[in-house]
Formats: sequence, C-alpha cells, structure tokens
Amino acid sequence: MKILVIEDSSLYQKIHVKYMKQHLPEADFLTAGNGWEGYEKAVEEQPDVILLDLLMPVMDGMEFLKLFREKQGNAFTRIFVLSADVQHMVQEEALRLGAWRFIQKPLTEEKAGLIAAEIRGENHA
Repeated sequence: MKILVIEDSSLYQKIHVKYMKQHLPEADFLTAGNGWEGYEKAVEEQPDVILLDLLMPVMDGMEFLKLFREKQGNAFTRIFVLSADVQHMVQEEALRLGAWRFIQKPLTEEKAGLIAAEIRGENHA
C-alpha cells in the first residue's frame, strides 16, 4: 500500500507519517510539499491513499482535488483532507470535489488510528 502525504509543513509531514506508520507499518510513504508536486507524484505513483492539506503554496488542496479527479478520475484512491479550516462549507466543497473524509488538524495518534482502521475496512469514524 502506498500513502502520499501532501503537506507544505515539513514538521506536519513528519508527524503524519510517524502516526500513520504506527498503525500501518507495512505501508510505503511518499511526501510532497505543495499541491502541484503532490499531483505529479500521485499521477506517477498511483497511491492507494492521499493525506491532503488544503492551505498550500503553488496549488492548494481544493485545486488538487479538482485536477486529480478531473484528470485521473481514480475512485480507488481515498483522499483524506486534513485541515484546520473546519468551516462547514469548506468541508462540503472538499467532499463534493472527491475527498473521502475531512479530518480536523492536528492529526493525533487516535485520529491516525481511525484513518488506518477505515483504510483496512474496519469500523470507521
């Protein structure tokens, strides 16, 4: 399983990978520092799961979602949006554009466990 973390903060990248590895040690993790870099990696690597920040330089998370779903249409890639912006309309827009789930930052070990359980097809949040 491949998991792509698209996050402009290198600290958050490391935290997201660390917590997810605790629950999915068998997964291969890739990272990208902005939406465009993430899009290029997603096209090349075809990850099973993407953890996506919304507020990033070059291409933000909403633009990534729109482009990825338009060009790839890959319904098999689960995209979990991780954002501190919890406005209801922002969440609705992310889900409309193809996000699987919207999760409020910061990612905690507990939230990572819920994401991992959902990825494995167990009970989800």
